[in-house]
Amino acid sequence: MLFIILSAFSALILGSYINFRLLRIDNLYHDEFKEKLTAAVQEETSFCLKDLTPFEWEKVFIIHPYTTKTEMQEIVGKKWTTRKTYAGYLFEKTYFREHPLDDDIFHKLIFVQGERIVLDVTIRRSTADFTRVAGFKRPRHNVIHFGNDLLIIKKEKNNYPLIVRE
Repeated sequence: MLFIILSAFSALILGSYINFRLLRIDNLYHDEFKEKLTAAVQEETSFCLKDLTPFEWEKVFIIHPYTTKTEMQEIVGKKWTTRKTYAGYLFEKTYFREHPLDDDIFHKLIFVQGERIVLDVTIRRSTADFTRVAGFKRPRHNVIHFGNDLLIIKKEKNNYPLIVRE
């Protein structure tokens, strides 16, 4: 009986670990993108998002503050994790990690190429606020296709650097 219980538990763990490996994205360009974005916002008045990304992508989802992990997965149409370890992945699946954007100061950009998520990056809105790229309405997300659009940086006193389309 103990053998059956241990076997079932091992199968569950193995299945969960395989799922982790299938859902995991490398996020290789995370730091490089954030550095380029920060520099562009500080030094420029406009930029093309494609110029900041050293990887290919077709669209980027702009995820607004307070969006849950489940809602993000529904918006993008795919499940994923950026956790580097299995333990981190297990923690992410708890209730506490269901709300990664639980403050108004955070929003997220998710870059997609085909069916593959290439980059998932959380950005402070004080660095660059993309939440109004599609206009001044506040849907739960915006989508930019093929990133050749020129994005204008509006720097207003006592406000976040607002990123808008030309």
